[in-house]
Amino acid sequence: MARARSGWVLRGRGDPRRISYLELLFDLGLIVALTRLSSRLTGDLGWNHALETVVLLAAIWWVWTVTAYTTNWYDPGLPLVQLIVLGVMFGGLLMSLAVSSAFEGPNGFAFAAAYVGLHLYRGLILVAALRGHALRRRPMRVLVWFCLTGVLWLVGAFLPGPARLVLWAVAVTTDFAVGLFGYPLPRLGRSSAEELRVGGEHLSERYRQMFIVTLGEIILVGVRLYGDPPFVSLRTAGVVLLFVLTVTMWRTYIVYVASHLAIGIDEATNPGRIGLVAAYAHLVMVAGVVLVAAGGDIVARDPSGPAHPAALAVVVAGPVVFLAGRAAYALVVLRAMLWRLPIGVVVLSVAGPMARGLPAIAVAAVMTAGMMAIAFVPHCGRPVYRTRWNIRTRW
Repeated sequence: MARARSGWVLRGRGDPRRISYLELLFDLGLIVALTRLSSRLTGDLGWNHALETVVLLAAIWWVWTVTAYTTNWYDPGLPLVQLIVLGVMFGGLLMSLAVSSAFEGPNGFAFAAAYVGLHLYRGLILVAALRGHALRRRPMRVLVWFCLTGVLWLVGAFLPGPARLVLWAVAVTTDFAVGLFGYPLPRLGRSSAEELRVGGEHLSERYRQMFIVTLGEIILVGVRLYGDPPFVSLRTAGVVLLFVLTVTMWRTYIVYVASHLAIGIDEATNPGRIGLVAAYAHLVMVAGVVLVAAGGDIVARDPSGPAHPAALAVVVAGPVVFLAGRAAYALVVLRAMLWRLPIGVVVLSVAGPMARGLPAIAVAAVMTAGMMAIAFVPHCGRPVYRTRWNIRTRW
């Protein structure tokens, strides 16, 4: 038999690893969550509110990441795996509905219950489906850890805002950390590199597809807030700037050896860990997208008004956070130092405060011009290789 009966849900070694339509459908659900997160962020520009949004974004991103690994390891063409993905997608939708007031009132329990419930739902089905198979311990370890951190999520849902933030931050940080170390447990041990082996081409394509889908959130914000002004207006100019900024982010992401992720994963001694590091870097880039969308919201509402400090910070932080995540992605995952990215972080960080007092649309124009220079100015010089770390440097 090509596939053992006890492991019938697993992808076969020689099975094609194309992205399924089901995975595309799942990614579209991510836009709903990001839209509500960016709207939540602009509702209150305080630091505490921003930290809450970071925790919520990390939880939603972890749902996406674990699902990407699920469809990499298990055959999405099977009805049972499709049922798992659709159930997780429904849980993610419930999380999205509760995002706006997840730190106030009963919606906190709705968010936590949906997050914990979808992870337990997936884990229990996979543990049952892999009964008698050697890889059964892999979803079992994940299931046990989600049970442990789930206690923090559910207890935190009944605590006041500050305590809830602390407990949920500890819970989501633990989820990220134990995944990186193979979900270690006293009796079950930890997942080996072979158990966590992933298909590099499939996973890298999932990251690229996801990021391009999330860019649609930026354009969606501009169109949603456009209203019906005269076509020649500052608000129209704001939408144009959002579109140009979206294109520059797409180009900055796609160009500069982004397509080499599959090779980096397949040739790594621990492909699963490299894939997770890529997920963490993408979380930073997605946070940049959420900030850009929130900045677009600010510009669209009052393009000619002066950007007060908090609004200025959001408009500037979007491109800066995205570039920081893209630089980390290149350095840690692709082992390529792309100097224009960290230089862009410094330049835009300095240019932002200097634009204080200018209209919001002028600040957005400065950020967009900087991103265009990073994305479209041709690089010069040949790559330089450092033998010890095998890091390629390029302008």
